Amino acid sequence: MRAAGYIGWALDGWHGLVRADVPIAPDRVLAAAGDERGRRSRHARTQRVEVSGAVVYVKAYPSPGARRAWRAFRMGRALELAGFRVPEALVVGRRGGEGVLVTGSVAAPSLLEAITAAPAGSAHPQRKRRLLEALGTQVAHLHGAGFVHGDLVPSNLLACGDTLVFLDHDRTRRSPLLVWWGARRNLVQLGRFVVPGLTASDRMRVLRAYSGARQLGPGARKRLARWLVSATIARRCRIDHVPPVEAQRAGFREVMRSGGPFDPVRGAGG
Repeated sequence: MRAAGYIGWALDGWHGLVRADVPIAPDRVLAAAGDERGRRSRHARTQRVEVSGAVVYVKAYPSPGARRAWRAFRMGRALELAGFRVPEALVVGRRGGEGVLVTGSVAAPSLLEAITAAPAGSAHPQRKRRLLEALGTQVAHLHGAGFVHGDLVPSNLLACGDTLVFLDHDRTRRSPLLVWWGARRNLVQLGRFVVPGLTASDRMRVLRAYSGARQLGPGARKRLARWLVSATIARRCRIDHVPPVEAQRAGFREVMRSGGPFDPVRGAGG
């Protein structure tokens, strides 16, 4: 496989691609990939390191994760070419079933940090409103371009001004045939979290922006809203162990209310 702007590399049984204009030595990357420290997920381990004077993220995929590394590389490139903001892929490689992907850092807060931050003065409500509308609009554009994100949770989004940066693409797909089902799944992934300061009206603002960008009519938007309420409650019951009978009795607003009886943070705090 070849990609414009990349050159091949090989070392100690590994082989892959490296950005031609970025002075990152693969041996430094492999040393970081072999380090057992870092943030672990189900399929990989990510470590923030400094290589050649630059902060990068090294994501190591144990066997048989090589395909995930290459998929993340390909999808990141496809998203970038389609006009979406993603971290720049610097190095990708594999050795047998193992894989590694190195991406550049992005100087931007997470979406949740940007939404929940409360700067002094009266600009915060407008800033929050713009971000929520941008969230709905840009996720709609993502789906409109035929992409379905593999794990569209708030922690996989950064807010660079009013532009979203989409992270973590080892499960992202591009297939117009998958969008109808996958888009709904993405919306549930995005909306199932209880967020301090985020109201039901804020969630509706995201849905209105999404529906407008997808050109959904009033009837289709109402059907989508009803489905999302039901699916989001069901997902919270399954993942956060909310009793289904209590959730149905309380209703969506109460189930998703920050500081309410179903807030995981409140429950963890006793």
